[in-house]
Amino acid sequence: MEQHFTKAKQLIEKSQNILLTMHERMDGDDGGSILALAGYLENCGKQITCTIKGGVPPYLSFLPGSHKIKDDISGDEDFHLLITFGCSTLDRIGSLKIENSKLKTINFDHHPDNTNFGQINLVNAEKSSVAELVYDFFKFCGWPITKDAAVCLLTGIITDTGSFLHSNTKAETLKAAAHLMKKGANLNKILHHIYKNKNPKILKAWGKAMENSFYDSKNKIIYSVITDNDLKELGELPAGAFEGFVSALDTAANAKFALFVRQDGNIIKASLRSEEYKNIDVSQIAKLFGGGGHKLASGFSLAGKLVKDEMGKWRAV
Repeated sequence: MEQHFTKAKQLIEKSQNILLTMHERMDGDDGGSILALAGYLENCGKQITCTIKGGVPPYLSFLPGSHKIKDDISGDEDFHLLITFGCSTLDRIGSLKIENSKLKTINFDHHPDNTNFGQINLVNAEKSSVAELVYDFFKFCGWPITKDAAVCLLTGIITDTGSFLHSNTKAETLKAAAHLMKKGANLNKILHHIYKNKNPKILKAWGKAMENSFYDSKNKIIYSVITDNDLKELGELPAGAFEGFVSALDTAANAKFALFVRQDGNIIKASLRSEEYKNIDVSQIAKLFGGGGHKLASGFSLAGKLVKDEMGKWRAV
């Protein structure tokens, strides 16, 4: 990895106008990583553009620099370099303008199914999060970590480790988190913004999702379904309203894994979660439907609508 870090640092130093992006629907890990790196590069005099399809969900608007994130680019900018975060494939960005730009690309990721689409691929599936990988990159480069960068990176680590509850939390992860706290990141404030500051509409949506949850005692699976009718009943929801719900579902006793399926326009989106001791690789399930991810945290998307047949079973049409 050190050789790749060196090449990435050299390419960044040679580039002036840099575009940073991630997959659609900003999360704390990749979004925090973008903002940490963007803040440092701006302080170095670089021209930085950050774009995320779907913008910033309310629960992450506390992150320093989040107000600068754009939904897309105009297509007229003369970028010298593209840096992606948390994308196993380039098309996960959700922008044909960026996909077709043919820019030199640095690819930061910790997903094991990453296709290494960049000219420089900083991919390490052993890391808890992209934020921990970016933290390592800062340390390797000798770059100072400001309080703002520390807040962004610690947010990424917290969200992808489930507040250090998941098995991807290792000694190195805790060491990085401790250092970021020493740099000024306030753990309690971050936890408040992410978990303890929910819009009442989000709480109502989670309540509906819990009401729609089912436990399959034979196969020891817990799953929940949110349909178009449910969404109409709930009304307009803040962006990222169901973020973290599947992890809460996975806390059910005796469940081998949790599955959360919801309608999103004409797309059916599914998230799967499990724990190391349960000996279930949910990424293999996701791959059956064209998705992927980690052994314990994966997802997939399908075109179609969720309907319940005459037998009371859910299916996609």
